[in-house]
Amino acid sequence: MAKTRELLVETMKQLLWERGYDATSPNLVLERSGAGKGSFYHHFKGKKELAIAAMDSRADELSEEFDYLVAKHSDPLAAVTAYMCQTRDASKGCRIGRIVQDPSLEDPLLNAPLKRFFGEQHGKLTQLFQQAQTESLLSDALSPEQLATLAISALQGGFVYGRAMQDGEAVNDATDGFITLLNTQRLAG
Repeated sequence: MAKTRELLVETMKQLLWERGYDATSPNLVLERSGAGKGSFYHHFKGKKELAIAAMDSRADELSEEFDYLVAKHSDPLAAVTAYMCQTRDASKGCRIGRIVQDPSLEDPLLNAPLKRFFGEQHGKLTQLFQQAQTESLLSDALSPEQLATLAISALQGGFVYGRAMQDGEAVNDATDGFITLLNTQRLAG
């Protein structure tokens, strides 16, 4: 039974990435997963509960990926660079940010996993920028909080721009541009 629940969550994660919340129906989840209607309603009250579980799972997955990548670097700016400069395909959109524009996400329960994820990412990036400033690696012309907001904005904006322009490289251009700008704030040392 736990395998069926996980299958439904994984299927919903993929559909949310591909289609968003509003364009994903429970029937599509059932069709794509091969699970039965009874199994769906055994594990979830409905689409909303499944979507929340899927978004929570995706948020955890992306957060773990971030932590794993950052842990490889003792230099906080190298960690930020490694995270920002991963190769991504903008045409697919962000695995979690893709659904932020759905009108249904105004529902606080549906929005909670997104708010948690982006809040945690902002906090982690802020800590890296604080560490870089404390270690005299980075100018304090911008606050760590501002730099974190810019980093997230460059990444998410690159996804949005890339999808709009049908340019899979746009997100990589945006993150490379952010790193180039960040490097202008490095202190000699």
